[in-house]
Amino acid sequence: MNHINPLLNRRRVGILGLALLAPLALPAWAQEWVPTQPITILVGFAPGGSADQIARQLSYAAKGIIPVTVLVVNKVGAAGAIAAQAVAEAKPDGYTLFVGGGSETTSVGHFKSLAYDPRKSFVPIIKVSRAPSILAVRADSRFADMKALLAEAGQAPEKVSYGSTGEGGIFHATALVLEKQTGIKLLHVPYKGAADAMNALLGGQVDSAFGAYEEMKGMIDGGRVRPLALFSRSRLPALPNVPTMMELGVPVALDNMKGLMAPAGLPQPVQRYLHDSFRKAMQTDAWKEYVAKSGLTQDYADGPAFQKEVVEAYELIGKAIAK
Repeated sequence: MNHINPLLNRRRVGILGLALLAPLALPAWAQEWVPTQPITILVGFAPGGSADQIARQLSYAAKGIIPVTVLVVNKVGAAGAIAAQAVAEAKPDGYTLFVGGGSETTSVGHFKSLAYDPRKSFVPIIKVSRAPSILAVRADSRFADMKALLAEAGQAPEKVSYGSTGEGGIFHATALVLEKQTGIKLLHVPYKGAADAMNALLGGQVDSAFGAYEEMKGMIDGGRVRPLALFSRSRLPALPNVPTMMELGVPVALDNMKGLMAPAGLPQPVQRYLHDSFRKAMQTDAWKEYVAKSGLTQDYADGPAFQKEVVEAYELIGKAIAK
């Protein structure tokens, strides 16, 4: 018995040694990940819209938190789907992200075939905001309120026009649901982004336009644009006199979410690093100042919670349009 114990002891020592060395044998990213090259955030819409603003402000707020440059690149088209596809096809290494949660991941897939699956091709990192859809008109519009617009739109198909951020986008989907709920038919004029749609409204090219509050705040404050209604479940504190469509008896409520997403397959340590870093960025004075000035409706959620909301929104829009 005594001559066996040394052998057992040697085996124990060997096992213990392997256990101590095991972490060293793991890939570097499995232990800790820190970026060593620039991170790119793709934006699927033209400069000036809410997605573009959010990406640029996050990039600015992340300086000093993330040790590399965070670049913002606009890859415009197909209501954000071009940028989303580029990320879906990118290497899941943490260096390519995009602003998602809106049209490209909740509505476009119901209108056209996509090369990616909005529910499976991405790893949501962090949700930043929700943007209640607003239908607005020029300050000198003939429409005194939403009821007046609906009344005229009901007189003849496509008599009233509206601008959106693109075919199949969430604003387009919202308008389609509105049409089905009210029996009207509007004239859809798609643009490459909210800024283009709002410029078309100001130029008199369309009778109305959809957008988020932060996209039209300056025009509202300047007296150039008048919001008629919110397509959300509750009023905005910043617009206390603007009713929701639900208050007007039309059950249409579709918020436009915004957050950062990465390609599917992103390692957990990378997800954690990106989430924690951008969460810290959202707590900086620079970010808080942007939120206060822009009117952004901040709505934080971590990756798993964001994923759940995206899937729910995708399915809700699908059911609503299918009615």
